[in-house]
Amino acid sequence: MSVDRLMIKRDVPYQIYDVDVLSATDEELKELSAEMGLSLALDEMKVIVDYFKKEGRNPTDIELQALGQAWSEHCCYKSSKNILKEFVFAIDHPDVLSRGDAGVMVFDDDYGYALRIESHNHPSAIEPYGGAATGIGGILRDVICMGAQPIGLVDPLCFGPIDTEKELP
Repeated sequence: MSVDRLMIKRDVPYQIYDVDVLSATDEELKELSAEMGLSLALDEMKVIVDYFKKEGRNPTDIELQALGQAWSEHCCYKSSKNILKEFVFAIDHPDVLSRGDAGVMVFDDDYGYALRIESHNHPSAIEPYGGAATGIGGILRDVICMGAQPIGLVDPLCFGPIDTEKELP
């Protein structure tokens, strides 16, 4: 099955497509998400369809990419949010300060330690050097914004099974 029929190029001097999600089947919505690299589940694609039905139009490919990014694990932590709420955000202790994208922990009477973790697996999979640099840059930015002096950096990369049959980007 191909979702090419859903892509309608606009008559403009640059490439932009209206994506006919309003007439797409469930299978086409799943394939569209996969082909465009949106990583959105069918229920999320249906939310998009419902929204654009109310708007009375189809989304552009740019709008779908923006939604895929905004709803990604990296931006909204959709699969780990409950774990973070229970084990990280719920910490109520005088030696722990959480603000923005970094936190401060007190281990002794002399220093507070700003801690930050960053994950950039997707950009690192596409372009390893730039993805890793983006991850380290995010750590530095957030620690410095807390008013701390960086003394060490860690940029962990997580990998899935190497014998997967699914082709990865």
